[in-house]
Amino acid sequence: MPRYFFNVVLNGQPTVDPEGQRFRDEGAARAHARHLTMLLADRCYDPMHSFVAVSGLDGRLAFKVPFRESGSQI
Repeated sequence: MPRYFFNVVLNGQPTVDPEGQRFRDEGAARAHARHLTMLLADRCYDPMHSFVAVSGLDGRLAFKVPFRESGSQI
């Protein structure tokens, strides 16, 4: 199974995943990245500069999953 690294950029501040996790395929890794954005959503104040950048063992970017903007607050 391939290893994926989930590097989180939250409000412009990067956090590097040094260990990664194994998933059966890119679809499962993408689902995990979406789950991370949901878990961290309450800490996201700047969705334009918040995402999960997922890379493989070679360090190359495989894909990004953005944080979604929360509903407008009045």
